[in-house]
Amino acid sequence: MTHDFNKPPHTTSSEENTQKKRIPVYMLILVGIFLIALLFYMFADMKPSASDAPPNHPAPNAQTATANDTTSGAPGDEAVANDSNTATATDH
Repeated sequence: MTHDFNKPPHTTSSEENTQKKRIPVYMLILVGIFLIALLFYMFADMKPSASDAPPNHPAPNAQTATANDTTSGAPGDEAVANDSNTATATDH
């Protein structure tokens, strides 16, 4: 269908334009409630007491962490760097 140029175009007032561009109030209220709840959650328990921890925390039977550079292989399996910066296996 072709446009009929004899009819006047639909005119919108400035009030209609601002109404279409404005964010709904309920959306602003929801975002505000979310931000207040987030702040409350962040600041509610900044310094927990010892009674808040679960039982046996920290676990007394937990093993200490070991370094990743320790070797558990046979004594002849370690690599030694020489002057040319290449690793070679040594046999003891």
